[in-house]
Amino acid sequence: MKSILTFFLILNMGFSTYAQDQNLPIRVMKTEKPILIINDTIIGSVDLLNKISSEKVSELHVFKERKLGSTCLFIENKENAGIIVANINHEFKLKSQKELNDFFGLNEKNDVYVNGYLIENKNQKISSESIVGIELIKADSLRLKNSVLNIEIE
Repeated sequence: MKSILTFFLILNMGFSTYAQDQNLPIRVMKTEKPILIINDTIIGSVDLLNKISSEKVSELHVFKERKLGSTCLFIENKENAGIIVANINHEFKLKSQKELNDFFGLNEKNDVYVNGYLIENKNQKISSESIVGIELIKADSLRLKNSVLNIEIE
């Protein structure tokens, strides 16, 4: 009787470990620093301000409560570090949303997210110097109809 009970206990533990979904990563974005928007067309890291001289910055506005977009990809994104909007006369290395989608084999009109927030303006580009990670998120029929890219900017 003990051997049958032990067998069912081991069998139950084996099945219960595989009952968990091992493929769902926990997505918590780090939003410690604000996002920099340059000349209303470039999205980048606030660290870009340290790489250029102050003479090239003509305007700088800080919005503590403003978010990059109204649509958030991750429910866990409750923290918001704000937005810095600047007018800067400097050339940056850029990647367009179309280029990023093409590189990852997606339709060029697919949505692109930055730190979990949807880039609503398709003409905005992303500073390639600011990108620390790119995640391809596959379409699931619940929240995403098409696969999307999430660009992580530090």
